[in-house]
Amino acid sequence: MRQSPRRLLPRSLRVLVAAIALTLGAAALAPATASAAGGPAGDVFALTNAQRAQAGLPALVSDSALDAAAAEWARQLASSCTLAHSTSAWRSSRVAAYGWVATGENIAAGQPDAASVVSGWMNSPGHRANILDKRYTGLGVGYATGTCYRTYWVQIFGIGSPVKRFPGGVGDLTGDKNPDVLARTSTGELRIYPGTGKGSFLPSFAAMTSWGNRPFSTLGDFTGDGIPDITRTETDGRLMLHAGNGKGGFLAPVQIGTGWSGFSQLIGGVDFTGDQLPDVIGRTPGGDLLLYAGNGRGGWLTGGGSRIGNGWHTMDFVSHVGDFNGDGRSDLIARRLDASLWIYPTTGRGAFGTPSQIGHGWGAMTSIHGAGDFDGNGTQDIIARTKDGTLLLYGGNGRGGFLASRTIGSGWNGMSQIG
Repeated sequence: MRQSPRRLLPRSLRVLVAAIALTLGAAALAPATASAAGGPAGDVFALTNAQRAQAGLPALVSDSALDAAAAEWARQLASSCTLAHSTSAWRSSRVAAYGWVATGENIAAGQPDAASVVSGWMNSPGHRANILDKRYTGLGVGYATGTCYRTYWVQIFGIGSPVKRFPGGVGDLTGDKNPDVLARTSTGELRIYPGTGKGSFLPSFAAMTSWGNRPFSTLGDFTGDGIPDITRTETDGRLMLHAGNGKGGFLAPVQIGTGWSGFSQLIGGVDFTGDQLPDVIGRTPGGDLLLYAGNGRGGWLTGGGSRIGNGWHTMDFVSHVGDFNGDGRSDLIARRLDASLWIYPTTGRGAFGTPSQIGHGWGAMTSIHGAGDFDGNGTQDIIARTKDGTLLLYGGNGRGGFLASRTIGSGWNGMSQIG
């Protein structure tokens, strides 16, 4: 076990501390590429990998679980006005389910920007050793502001191979690694609102001008090409796959089923079976849920659906929200007719876990849907629209609850569907 380096206390009172990994006995694996957190945290991620490149080391992979843990600890430091390390047990409880078997940590406070904090770490032997440790394969970065030191920075390094994620929302339709929002207008146009990765939007544009009045359903990466897809059920019951092209548009539709007109809603992008492939859940007007397991190539493992639930007619909004509670598995949220909001976790073995209430008084919302990691802090979020057309972001805390909500748009009453 390597000991933590001493704290550095420059005259400006900016503080740097590092704790090096505990029990690094596992062999380093090569995880797949993932997107980094946005904002200052994303800048730290990029600058850290630039330092590794200069040293001839492979780039670290960004992972949403490492990002979420780093962001949570940064918020803890900012809210408590302290500068102290998390423990290996604390980090393990948040990232072990995602495939990370060992972790290390750098923390700092007071630096005004990403360049300053990375430079400070690189000029400190202990922090530099973490950044250039060839055994690390993943990195999460957290950033928060508060009193005392004003800015708080956290890096959490990991060894392992991350588990494949199934985020909520429509996903990254434009290819910039930030989750977007898809909306259907009252005139039948399908518009993309590109996310910035910081909880806001870039200018919107039309992905399809003649979509019509049929609802779309998000599918996640249903075809297995790394690009999210959507689907539409035609009036004659044909299920049409509209595969994303990764550039803000969709390929020509392909039929992937018949007889789907009996469903009032399709919920896609969910890994319900635990096979690391996205599935589709159909909800009937009578409240039954039927599972259609995807084959990861734009089709199905079996020809028919299997019943996985009933009584869901008491819900007026149901959405896949990714891993909202931090257990490494897909979750659904649903609003019951009494305006309470519930999370329905999945077990990863073809069943639901125990549901729990996560909110009340949601009757003022006319749309509720999973948004992926819309604010770029590593956790899954929810976007809701109020009756006056205001769009609100409810950032997830990674543990099944919410951060403070904030307004991210207005005038959204012209949208027939948001997802």
